[in-house]
Amino acid sequence: MQMEMLENGCLKIMLSEEDLVILGLNFASMEEDNDATRDAIQMLLLAAREETGFAPENGVTVEALPVDGGCLLLFTPSAGHRRVRMKRASGPYIYELEDAEQLFRLADGLCRLGGARKRPLPPMAGSSLYRFDGRYRLVVYPASTLPKGVGQLFAEFARSAGEGDAAAAFTAEHGQAVAVGDALSKLCAALVKVPGSSSPGPAHPPM
Repeated sequence: MQMEMLENGCLKIMLSEEDLVILGLNFASMEEDNDATRDAIQMLLLAAREETGFAPENGVTVEALPVDGGCLLLFTPSAGHRRVRMKRASGPYIYELEDAEQLFRLADGLCRLGGARKRPLPPMAGSSLYRFDGRYRLVVYPASTLPKGVGQLFAEFARSAGEGDAAAAFTAEHGQAVAVGDALSKLCAALVKVPGSSSPGPAHPPM
C-alpha cells in the first residue's frame, strides 16, 4: 500500500491486488452502501491520518479506479456533512501521443483551459502515463463527461487507442509505467516551473 498527499490537498492511496484481498475489497463491489467498502475506507482514513496527516474537517469523496491489477483511491475533501461519498470512475479512455512534445502541449492546453497551469481541467479522477512501443499512452479517467474543448485538444495532439478497463489493462501490462494515478497533475506541475514559456518542456516527462 502506498499513500501520498498531492499538492491540491487530496490524498492518493495505491492498493495492490494483495492489499485488496487483505481488505476484503474488489473494484466491482466498491459501493457506498457496501459494508466491507465502508469498513475498509474508515480503516484507510485512520491510517492516512497517522501517516500523512490527512484529516478533512467535513466530508470526503473517494474515487476508485482500477490500476495495474490493483486499485487507486483518490480522497478529496468536500464541504457539507461529515460523511464519506464513494464513486467509481468512468472510462477509462486511452490516448496515444507520438512524443514528449505532443504530450506537454496537450497538458499545457488542458491546464490553460481553466486559467491555471497547476491543475488540469476538467477534473480527472485519475490519469496514468506509459511508454508504449516508442510512443506515449495516456490512460484517462474523467470525473465527468469531457467538454467539447477538451475533446478538441485530445483530437489535436493524440489519437484514440481504446476505451474501457480491458484496453487500460493491456496498456498497463505491455507498456512501461511513467506516472500512475496523477500523470496530468505532475505534467502541469512541471510546466509551472517554466513560467511564461510556451515550450513543450523537457525531452522526457520528469516523473
